[in-house]
Amino acid sequence: MRSNSPYIVADIGGTNARFGLVTGTNSDQKKLQIDQQRTFPSNDFDNLEQVARHYMESLGEVKLSGACLAVAGPVTGDSVRLTNLNWAFSISDVKRALNLSKLKVINDFAAYAYATPFIDSSNLISLNEGQSIEGSSIAVVGPGTGFGVAALVPNGNSWTVLPTEGGHITLSNKTTLQQSVIQALSTEFSHISIETLLSGPGLINLYRGLAKVEGINPENLRASQISQGALQDPSSLEYRCLKLFCAWLGQAVGDLALALGARGGVYLGGGMLLRFVDFFIGSDFMNRFLAKGQMQEYLHQMPVKLVTEGNSALLGAAAWFEHN
Repeated sequence: MRSNSPYIVADIGGTNARFGLVTGTNSDQKKLQIDQQRTFPSNDFDNLEQVARHYMESLGEVKLSGACLAVAGPVTGDSVRLTNLNWAFSISDVKRALNLSKLKVINDFAAYAYATPFIDSSNLISLNEGQSIEGSSIAVVGPGTGFGVAALVPNGNSWTVLPTEGGHITLSNKTTLQQSVIQALSTEFSHISIETLLSGPGLINLYRGLAKVEGINPENLRASQISQGALQDPSSLEYRCLKLFCAWLGQAVGDLALALGARGGVYLGGGMLLRFVDFFIGSDFMNRFLAKGQMQEYLHQMPVKLVTEGNSALLGAAAWFEHN
């Protein structure tokens, strides 16, 4: 551990703000030790400074060497605006207000990507074994409050993280059903991106679009209720919606894997998929991931892993702080 005193790490998303305190290195596993972990609903606070101060006050008299915050939005220069939360801030202003000697702010999926080499194999579910090619890029993607996309690109003996806004790429639609859903929602959205349908809020949009296609009056359900309903009743609209979600996700992730040349592997994070792991594993995700014509064998060689490690963004933020 390079830092001489504890520092804060955080994963700030549209739904939750998760914090932890890096206090050292686990002597048994040689891993960064993240203690004092707490989660706060993001909407309970007016801005990032407020929630960060709330967490810092809960720590008592701890001398901090700084903080690294992973946020759900693009980070360019000093100004940051979260994509799915009405928070905007200046990094330098927050650093000064919180009296921190060092403050790093990175994209949340950049943090997920940076954590990838540190995730234990016990926290990975293999969806496709493939064969990782040394020196190739790794794709880290996944649905949450938004849809995150980042890449880990080899750079000599280390890695460079490439944060992207790939979740806002236009969602491809191949099947008649997909085209019908897009058409049904076209009056609501001027642009239907991957995130529009393949995220937590996206699942609600997909549910509503599929109901329109089937001529059904949908219930007013949250994303968690849709996934739970799918697990309980295979004859339900919720089941058909989640089935379509998983297949469409495979199609989109396959596109992203090709675009990023992810011969080092594809890692699925974001947290949302962990609500229905068995359903997801048994879905058409991999079939649609591979269905790219002459590029099917190329994709078949890519390892595809589902990340079950809940601390990925915190771990990635810690690793970033240690090396930057």
